[in-house]
Amino acid sequence: MKIKLLISSFFALFLMQIQAQTEITYSIPQWRLGIEAGVNPFFGSISFFQPNIRDSRAYFIDNDSDYYGGIMSWGGKVCPSFSFGLKPEYLIKKRLTLAAGIRFNFFTATLYSDRDFFLWKLSETETSAHYAKVKNISQKNYYLEIPLEVKLFPREKDYAVRQYFVFGAAFNFLVASQKEVQFLNPKMEKYRSNVLDQIGKPNLFQGSFYAGAGLKFGKLNHPCGNIEIHFPVVMYGNGKKETFAKTVNAPGIRIQTILQIPMSKKHILTYTVID
Repeated sequence: MKIKLLISSFFALFLMQIQAQTEITYSIPQWRLGIEAGVNPFFGSISFFQPNIRDSRAYFIDNDSDYYGGIMSWGGKVCPSFSFGLKPEYLIKKRLTLAAGIRFNFFTATLYSDRDFFLWKLSETETSAHYAKVKNISQKNYYLEIPLEVKLFPREKDYAVRQYFVFGAAFNFLVASQKEVQFLNPKMEKYRSNVLDQIGKPNLFQGSFYAGAGLKFGKLNHPCGNIEIHFPVVMYGNGKKETFAKTVNAPGIRIQTILQIPMSKKHILTYTVID
C-alpha cells in the first residue's frame, strides 16, 4: 500500500513538473499608442540678467505660485512646465521597447517686486533716466517637443503591475511666445510697447537628456496606464527657457502619466508557466 502511494505521489509530482514547463504564447500588441500628460519642474540657481530693472529686490515666481510655495527670491526657484502629447511605442523584444512622438509643453513666468511695483528703465541719457512703475511682467512660452525613448523591463513576463526603466532625449522648438506688462498707474499704458520691445525672446531650441523609472498597470494586450518619474532631466544649451532668468546647473524632474492603447497584435512572446 505504501509503495502504491509512493508511486502515485511520484507520478503526481512528475505531471506537475511537466505542467510547470508548459510554454504559452501570448498575443500582445507590437505597436501601442501612448497618450501622455506631465509636469516638469526645474531646480537650481537662477541667474538674473534683466538690466532694465532698477529695483534689485525683484522676485521671480510662476503662474502656479500657491502650489509651489508663493513668492521666492532669486535662486533655487522651481520653474515648472506642463506638457501633453502622443507617443507611439514599438515592442522590439520581450523586455525592450522604442518610442518616439510629439509633445506640446508650456509655462508662464512672471516678474514681480517685493513691494507694489518695481522701476523699469524706459530710456537713459548722460544726464537723466526715465522709468515706469511696473506691477508685473509675464511671459508665456509654448514649445513643440520631440521625445525619443528606450524602455527596459527587468522582468520578462507581463504582470498586471510591471516595473521598468526609461532612457530618453527630447528636442524642444519654440513655436510661440507672449508677453504682457501691468503698470501701477494706467497713465503708463502709453509706454507698453516700449517695455515689451525691450524684453528679449527665449531660445528657439532647447534639448534634454533624462533617465527614470515607471510602473505599468494592466496587461499589454489591453489598454493600460503608466506613471513615470524622470530624474535627472539634464538640459543642454544655455538653459535659457525664458527672458527673465537663466537656470544654472539645474537638474530637473518630470512626472509623466501615460495611457497606452494597443494598435496591433502579434504572437511574439512565449513564456514558461511556473506554478
